[in-house]
Amino acid sequence: MLKPTLTFYLTLLYTLSPVSSQNSTEPCDSDKCLLMVAELGPIISKHEHVKPKAETLKKMNDLCTDIKTCFKAATCKKGAHTYESMRDACDGLELMTGNVQPCMTKFYLAVYNEKYNCTGERDYLTDDLPARRVSYTSGRFCFFQVIGKECSEETVAILSSNFNYDNLINVLTTVPGGFQDNCNRLHHAFNKLQCEALESGIVAKEREINWVDVQSNDTNLVEFLQLFEDAEKCISKSCSYNDLERLIFQSKKDWFELYSTEFFICKRKMMLDKPTAKKFPCIGDHNIAGSKKEETCERHTKLKECTRTVMEASCGKKAVENYEKTAETIKKHFGC
Repeated sequence: MLKPTLTFYLTLLYTLSPVSSQNSTEPCDSDKCLLMVAELGPIISKHEHVKPKAETLKKMNDLCTDIKTCFKAATCKKGAHTYESMRDACDGLELMTGNVQPCMTKFYLAVYNEKYNCTGERDYLTDDLPARRVSYTSGRFCFFQVIGKECSEETVAILSSNFNYDNLINVLTTVPGGFQDNCNRLHHAFNKLQCEALESGIVAKEREINWVDVQSNDTNLVEFLQLFEDAEKCISKSCSYNDLERLIFQSKKDWFELYSTEFFICKRKMMLDKPTAKKFPCIGDHNIAGSKKEETCERHTKLKECTRTVMEASCGKKAVENYEKTAETIKKHFGC
């Protein structure tokens, strides 16, 4: 699934900014500022993957000056929210260009996977923001050693500027003031990249596992589920995820966690033993070991109690612990 970029947020944040006390559809005295945002957005979008030239950067900064002045004069909360977000975006213009965001995602994943020795001496991913600042400040050489391998020369050139690197450190290590319900801030967006790095790690690890023959104690499966745990912690602390995104992630996590349970081990056993209706009359003509969607859905809806009985008799009570939750997870996954 493609992740929305900061450019995407720049063009939409005015209409999507969370507003607790004012309906965002109501007229606002900052509506006139949107014309300038509409002019800036495409310029940033055009340079999302390339470093802007000096004259382009000047034009972007000039537009930003006018945009910030316009939104700062707003008297409605919607406009004040947007002023905060636009100020962040404008102060970090070059961080929104030249593939800086994908580069940071690669950096985070490399740190998480301990791909480079030097990162083990730093706390780049810590929630302790002062400690994180120290890591990026004293660990500048290590940071550039990593992105020099993981990112493009153009991205490295952007971040090599003292101004941009200091700006990056401030974005990563300073919780913005202002409205606490405004999640369209550069700090939140860049910290969300840590979670997205873990999510991309999950996708990569999923491809490495043979899901037909995987065992519950398989090293790759253990590492895979640990990625889910760490990503869940990251997402829970991020205000940049909406409820639907959290729900989708949780559903996926619940599904894959089944592979490490007694339920899953029992399912494998039943595929080999193939319990029959002769021993368990409630099965009828149902294929209790079948893996088709129709069979799976029937097994955990119409034949749910029968399935519970068969599994407990075949594998013991541990196999049906939390059975109701397991059945719901399976039904949700298969869209029963």
